[in-house]
Amino acid sequence: MMTELKDRVKDQLDQFNSTIDQILNASKGLYLKAVEEGNKQFKELVDTGVAQSESGEDIISQIRNDVTGPFEDIKGSIEQIKNASVGLVVKARSSSEEYFSELVELGQKEETEEETAE
Repeated sequence: MMTELKDRVKDQLDQFNSTIDQILNASKGLYLKAVEEGNKQFKELVDTGVAQSESGEDIISQIRNDVTGPFEDIKGSIEQIKNASVGLVVKARSSSEEYFSELVELGQKEETEEETAE
């Protein structure tokens, strides 16, 4: 009985140690892969920077355009919203004046009909 329990504990301990070894190897592999990929990406960034420098384009102008571009789009959208709001007010005022005129005419017509009926 004691031998059986001892064997079970030993098997579980061996399995645990094996799992720990796998985790350690995976961690090492992850680190090495991250370093390798980081080096590749760094080299790509350097190559891109060199190509940009050789092209003669002004990086500051490009950054300025990239940063201000979205704001120009927003300005255009805000202008459209402002125009739509003004158009809505004008349309509402025009419609309300027409509706008011219709009500006045209807009231006058009703009043005239009542007077003629008397």
